[in-house]
Amino acid sequence: MDKFINSYQIQEILNLINQKKFDDAINKIEKLSIELPNNKILNKLLASTYFNKMDWHNSIKYHEKILFDEKDKYKIFTNIGYAYFKLGKINQSIDAYENSIKDNSNFELAYNNLAIAYIEIGQYEKAYDVLSKIIKLNKNNYFAQKNLIYLLNFINPKKNNEEDNFLLEINSKIKYLTNNLNLNDLYKVSNLKKIFLNSEKEIKKYYKDLIFEETQIYRKNKTDLNCKRHFQVFNKFNIIPKFCFSCYKVQINLNNVLDLIKLYFLFDYISLENNNIRKCLVELRKNVNGNYKGYIYCRELAEAKKIEEQLNNLIKQEFKNYKIEIKHGCTEFYKSFPKFNNINMHGKQDIEYDEKWAEKENIIDNLEPLRSDLDKKVLIESVKGINLADILIIKNWLVYASIIGDESYKKIYPNELHKTFLNDILLDQLSFRKNNQKQTI
Repeated sequence: MDKFINSYQIQEILNLINQKKFDDAINKIEKLSIELPNNKILNKLLASTYFNKMDWHNSIKYHEKILFDEKDKYKIFTNIGYAYFKLGKINQSIDAYENSIKDNSNFELAYNNLAIAYIEIGQYEKAYDVLSKIIKLNKNNYFAQKNLIYLLNFINPKKNNEEDNFLLEINSKIKYLTNNLNLNDLYKVSNLKKIFLNSEKEIKKYYKDLIFEETQIYRKNKTDLNCKRHFQVFNKFNIIPKFCFSCYKVQINLNNVLDLIKLYFLFDYISLENNNIRKCLVELRKNVNGNYKGYIYCRELAEAKKIEEQLNNLIKQEFKNYKIEIKHGCTEFYKSFPKFNNINMHGKQDIEYDEKWAEKENIIDNLEPLRSDLDKKVLIESVKGINLADILIIKNWLVYASIIGDESYKKIYPNELHKTFLNDILLDQLSFRKNNQKQTI
C-alpha cells in the first residue's frame, strides 16, 4: 500500500464526518493508522471526528497530539478548551483559552469562550474584563455585546475603564436617569417617557441600532432553579421532576405594556425575605394565554401565599386591571398532568411525586460530568436599579405591544418602532395574541 494518504481517502472520511457517520469515519482512519502510525493528517482527522462526535476525552487526546505540529496553535487550544468545558473542567478550559489568546491575541472566539468559562464559575469581573477586550477588537461582536450587557445586571465595574468601554458608559448614564426617583415617581407616564427617550439618546451616541434579543427581565438571587435540566427530564420521559413539586410561583397577569413596565420597577424595588427570583416578560409560547406577565418563584406553598398577599397589597394601589394567582410548577406540565394545575391551599395536593421516577431523573443527571468544587457553577445576585439590559428588553416589549395592537406604548414612546426578531416569532400566533389583548383580565 502507498505510504501516503491520497485525496480520495481523505475526502471519503470527510464525507462521513459531514454525514455524521462518526464511527464509520473513525474505523476508516484507524485502519489507515495501522499502515501509517502517528500520521499527522490521520491524527488531525481523528481530533476533528471525536470533536464532532462530542467524545470530549478522545477529542482532547488527539488535539494534544497534533498541537505542536500545527502552525495555528490557537485554534487547537480553543478546541481543547471547549472540550474541557463540556467535561465540566472549567479551570482547565480557562487555561486552554488563555494559551489560545497567547498564540493569537486577536482571536475573538477564544475570548468569547474564556468569558463564558469565567461566568460559569462566578468570576464575573474577570469575564467583564475579557469581554471588554473583545469590544476593543471589534465593537460589533454581537456575542461580546450581549454577554457584557448581561453582566451589567450583576456587577458595577470600576469606572476607570469607562473610556475604553462605551457600553459601561451607556449603562452608567441610564442608571443615573432614575437616581432621584422613588417608586411612585417611576409609575408616572411623564417620567417613564423621559427615561426611555433619554436612554435611547445615550445609546444612539454609540450605536445606530443596538440589538439585544431578550424578552425577560430577571432579578436573581444565588439559587439555581436548574429549569433546563428539569425540562430535559420532562421532555425525555414525560415525568415531572421531584424539584418541581415544591416549586410554586406567584403569577401576575397584566393587560398592557405600561403596567408591565411599572411591575418591573416594583419587582426591582420590592423587599422579600428570601430575595426570591422574579421576572417580568412578554409571552412568546404558542397557545399560552396572557401577553404580559410577572413571576415570583417560591420554594413552598406557604411562602407563595405570603408573597401573594404582600404583592397584592402593593399592586392594587396602582394597577387597575390585573390578576394575581399562585401556580404550581410550569404550564408545560399541565397537558400531561392536569391535576398538577390544581392547588390545594390547605392540605395534600392532588398529585404527588412518584419515587419510581427517580431512576429516570438519574439517567439525565448521569449525562452531566461530575465537577470539582473549584469547577462548580456559581451564581451571584442581581444588582438593583435600571440598567442597559433592562432598557433594551423594555424596548423589545414596546415592539411586542405595537405588533399585537396594544397602543399604550405610544404614551411613553412616540418614535417609530422598526421590525425586529419578534415579528418573526409572533408571525404564526399573531391572531391569538391580538385576541388575548382584546380580552380583559
